[in-house]
Amino acid sequence: MEEFAQSCALAFRFDRKILVERSIDRAREIECSVLEDDNGVVRASPPGEIVPADKHGFYSYEAKYTDAKGAELVIPAHLSHEQAERICELAVRAFQVLDCGGMARVDFLLKGEEIFVNEVNTLPGFTEISMYPKLWEAAGLSQSDLMDILIAHALARHAQRRQSLMSTRA
Repeated sequence: MEEFAQSCALAFRFDRKILVERSIDRAREIECSVLEDDNGVVRASPPGEIVPADKHGFYSYEAKYTDAKGAELVIPAHLSHEQAERICELAVRAFQVLDCGGMARVDFLLKGEEIFVNEVNTLPGFTEISMYPKLWEAAGLSQSDLMDILIAHALARHAQRRQSLMSTRA
């Protein structure tokens, strides 16, 4: 507890706000892609899991970015139907609560039956190893169709903002 207090005191020297996260040891990392279409309909992909190579122990920077075999992507994740459904529900809810738009990847930690929202990535990658498009591909949505939906969403959002701007000038 003393180390925690000292760490907080040090952090407060640099800012008036700090973020403290609970450590969840040996949790599974589950990811879910979220997509909003041009009509505002939000949906979630089936969840996938990142399984770090044994040599890393967890999904470290090295495992993610520098080691081509640092982790295995399991799509769909090995989850019960109830867990997968709950993760999809939580992904959509997090997207909506944070007022995201277009797309996001919501990452979870799963420890036993407990599900924790870990982070929301509003600009997920589109590389050959990126989970966002891989999860949609597994759901039957090609990367080309995914791009069409994202472009249509962006155009619709632009039109709405332009209409709002025009109506405030009238």
